[in-house]
Amino acid sequence: MQKVDYHTYIQSPQWKAKGKIFKKKVGDRCQVFPWIKLKNYAIHHCFYSNLGNEKWNIDCVVLSKSAHAIVHSWLAGSIYPIGVSEQEKKGSKYPNFFQRAFHLYARLIGLFLYLLR
Repeated sequence: MQKVDYHTYIQSPQWKAKGKIFKKKVGDRCQVFPWIKLKNYAIHHCFYSNLGNEKWNIDCVVLSKSAHAIVHSWLAGSIYPIGVSEQEKKGSKYPNFFQRAFHLYARLIGLFLYLLR
């Protein structure tokens, strides 16, 4: 299987269409802060190993910009957001224990939101 370039893929029509589908599954809500309804959300990759063939609530979750910043900064052990390039470096511990717990919480809330729609 050919390796997908993250930065190219994330700008593709395929990814944008997938994002719309994922957002619809949770009623356009953040899977961490569902009580706040916003217009813009980030589709967050919990794992990058399935890039190009992501499944909602397994590989990706829908997050507000604030929740997305938390998972890529504080939970990564940094004041500033750590990007994908840094996370993909050899020896990187992404996702770490705290990020995995965050992903699990988001998945549970996502399932709840999906069932409520």
